[in-house]
Amino acid sequence: MHPILARRDRFWLYLGAWLPGSGLLVALVSSSSGMPWPQATALALPLGMLYAFVCLAAWYPCQAMPIDTGNLLQPIAAHGLAAAISSSIWLVAGLGWAHLLDRIPRFEGIAERFRGMLVLFFAVGLLLYVLAVVVHYLLIAFEASRETESRNLELEVQAREAELRALVARREQELAENELELARAIQRRLLPPAEIGGNGFHVAARNLPARFVAGDFYDVFELAGGKIGLVVADVAGKGIGASLITASVKAMTPLIAERHSVTETLEHLNHKLCVDLTAREFVALSLALFDPATGAVELANSGLPDPYLMRPGQPPEMIDVPGPRLPLGIRPDIRYQSRTLHLDAGDSLMLLTDGLPEARTAVGEPLGYDRLTALLGENGNCSAPGDWLDGVLERVRAATTGSSEDDLTAVVLRRM
Repeated sequence: MHPILARRDRFWLYLGAWLPGSGLLVALVSSSSGMPWPQATALALPLGMLYAFVCLAAWYPCQAMPIDTGNLLQPIAAHGLAAAISSSIWLVAGLGWAHLLDRIPRFEGIAERFRGMLVLFFAVGLLLYVLAVVVHYLLIAFEASRETESRNLELEVQAREAELRALVARREQELAENELELARAIQRRLLPPAEIGGNGFHVAARNLPARFVAGDFYDVFELAGGKIGLVVADVAGKGIGASLITASVKAMTPLIAERHSVTETLEHLNHKLCVDLTAREFVALSLALFDPATGAVELANSGLPDPYLMRPGQPPEMIDVPGPRLPLGIRPDIRYQSRTLHLDAGDSLMLLTDGLPEARTAVGEPLGYDRLTALLGENGNCSAPGDWLDGVLERVRAATTGSSEDDLTAVVLRRM
């Protein structure tokens, strides 16, 4: 279908302009040549209607022809040919219509007069066609301008929406960072001091989170009878969820340990966490109860690396705790076991999470327990517990990339 005929709004626009326009021109030309108005009108109305449809038909061969500013000859020739064809058809139809009217007495002589105006009518036809082409391309340019304006407006709206989304994302990020800052502040308050001294013992602890909020934690608490409890734990996951589990375990452990042994404490914690945690959540934990009066230490381990015993003049020794080593919160029927050690004056016990032996070296491999044991031996055991632990962490950083993917947590207990 012709593009003009396919657009009803444009079709009626063209017909509304060409029908009266071409008819009026025919009437004016006819009357200016001495033809009476009734005869001029009778000749003009059918010819004006015919010329409008002829122009539409003549446009069809060249309607899809693009306007190339580098080659205007082709569109000019095509439109010139269409104008000549449409004007010729118009003249032939006008002659036929004039001969029909000439047979009516009232319009006698109209055919003769029309033949005398053929050249003028042909020129008028060309002019009408040129005007129609100009209007056509003006409408095309207008629509292109409207489309460009609409597209620009759409792009502007999209840009504003993108800016709004970016603003919302920045706001959400700020809120998330504020929440993490609050969680980190709360977590720092939950941790006991990094250096704790008492009658016959000294404890040094370090907690270095891999992310903003750590999944590791430690705790040092005093029980009835003067015993000291030490906890090092690694909660599965990172962030706010891990910190909530940390707070829960930290709160429950001293209350349970006050009335139960080390193994019973782990079993009670395990039952509680099996109920509260989901399938992918668990807690790996080491628990030690130290009696400063006797130097006895009772150890239990649920999923963390073996603790290290350091004696003056001897290499570090990994303390293997018997029994199952599954973390807390996985199976409720686990029966944990413990091991009791004796610390003499100057002896130290280090509880740690797996962030130290699993720290990555420059080649991407884990540091490993053998290398960690060697680093502990290189650091000696003569300095204060806090200085000694800082030296160990510094050696670990030097042997690895320095940027850990896991939290680094260690607690050193030394009998004074």
